[in-house]
Amino acid sequence: KNASAMLFTSAKIGQLNTLPQGAPEKDRRTLAMVRQMDAEGFGGCTNQYECEAACPKEVSVRWITKLNRDYAAAAVREVVGAGRQQTTV
Repeated sequence: KNASAMLFTSAKIGQLNTLPQGAPEKDRRTLAMVRQMDAEGFGGCTNQYECEAACPKEVSVRWITKLNRDYAAAAVREVVGAGRQQTTV
């Protein structure tokens, strides 16, 4: 699997999520982009961070850390939100 997609995706999600205009779609965008990356068969970066060393654009693995944090938070909010919708319907 190619981990370079994770560097690119994490940098793009990070860029869009830090913009004030991107805030309303932050969770939906993060979940959709990571799920699409997985569906396309791209892999994640290993703990050795070879992807950072090989990246021609010098994207930092710190973006992957932020992506993982944003993805986990969005996934929890998605589950909690779905649970609330089911109990109120």
